[in-house]
Parts: sequence; structure tokens; C-alpha cells
Amino acid sequence: MRHALTMLLALLPALAGADILHMADGTTRQGRVVETTDKEVVVDFGHGSVSVLVRLPREQVVRIERKATPNATLMANYMARLGKAMKGTADDWHALGLWCLQQRCLNDKAAEAFARALALDPDHADTHTALGHVKINDAWMTRKEAVQFLAPELEEAAKLRELEALKQVEEAKLDAVTAQKRAKETEAELANLRKENADLRARLAVPPPPPPPPRVIYRPIIIYRDRPRPDSPGDGTHREAPPRTRESSGD
Repeated sequence: MRHALTMLLALLPALAGADILHMADGTTRQGRVVETTDKEVVVDFGHGSVSVLVRLPREQVVRIERKATPNATLMANYMARLGKAMKGTADDWHALGLWCLQQRCLNDKAAEAFARALALDPDHADTHTALGHVKINDAWMTRKEAVQFLAPELEEAAKLRELEALKQVEEAKLDAVTAQKRAKETEAELANLRKENADLRARLAVPPPPPPPPRVIYRPIIIYRDRPRPDSPGDGTHREAPPRTRESSGD
């Protein structure tokens, strides 16, 4: 039984940050001590979310070296730095405050350290900057105090900006009215110009030429008179032959 227990302990991985058990056989084992009585020691040799509980007879465990928890280690570091700051200057308290802020869980200790730094040096710029203070007229103050201090000036400046904006609005409205009036006048001028141009075009218009006259075809009539023939009867009379006509066409 004892040999099997020793083999089991040898096979279990060592856990970082766990308690160290000094065994009677001279070996050491790491695990988280859950319970200790006069008869046995209950140790968790599990890893992560897996728990492996082993009950060891008390006589097999000579000594238990408990490892400090993360919180205990953190507080030990804080106490060491605190002791140094208590013997130092405002710079040391400022450094302690910055270290506390970096731990993300010692904000109250950081505030205390910064307060001690300002108590030693009320004008310690680095501490004021770390606290988010601003300097106005050679005086350090919180942002809220700065706003209250500057409120009258800010209010006056805001009123001046508001008045300037109202002035610009009124000028814009006046410009809009003037532009609208000018637009109407321009439209009237354009209408008159169009009318004048129409009248001018009407006066300058040339009437279309008349249509050509119809074509007339003249057909002249030429009358020929016959001369007396030699073989005409000799009655001593001269008879005029009836006139002959010849039609000729001409353009």
C-alpha cells in the first residue's frame, strides 16, 4: 500500500505555486493542501479543473511548506514598497501610487499614496498629472474645479458666440430677401427684353415674294394675200382670192 502511494505521488505532475510537502523518505511533492489533521493530510494533486484528492498518513509528511497565494504575494510587495516610501520623498510616494494603479486592484492604495505625495510637495506636477489635475493661473485643481473656475468666462464667450451666430442669421435672411427682390426684377427685365425682341423681329420681317404670273402662250395669226395669176380668166377683172391663213405658234 505504501509503495503504491509513493508511485502515485511520483507520477502526479508538480503544480506551480502549490504547497510543498516534505516526505519522510526525503522526497518532496507539490500539491494543494486541503486539510490537515493529526492523523492525515488531504492533498489535491489535480490540475486545472480536475481534482485528485489523496489522503496521506500524517507520519509520512514531515513538513508542509505552504506557498503564498497571489493576493498574499501582492500584499507583500505592497508592504515592501510602502516601507520604502515612508522613508522617502514625494517621488517615492508617487512611484508607489503608479505601481498600485498598475495592479488594477489597489486603486484605494494608489489614492492614499498620491495624497501622501501631495502632502509632502503640494506642487508635485507628476502626482497632479496622474490624478488628472490641471494647472490654471499657477494653481492645481481638479477638472470639475477648473470648469467652475472658468464658468463665467466660458459663459461670456458662449454668449458672444451666440450673438455672432444670430447676427449672421439676420444678415443671411436680409441677403435672401434682397436676392429674391433682385430675382423678380431680373425676371421682369427679361420679359420686357423678350417682348422688345419680338416686336423688332416683327418690324424687320420681309414679306414673302409674290407668286410668279401664269405662263401665257400667244398664237399670232399671219394673213397672206394672193397675187393675180397669169392664167386667170381674161374678163378684165381682177378678183381677189380669199385670204389664206396660216397659224404659227410662238412663245
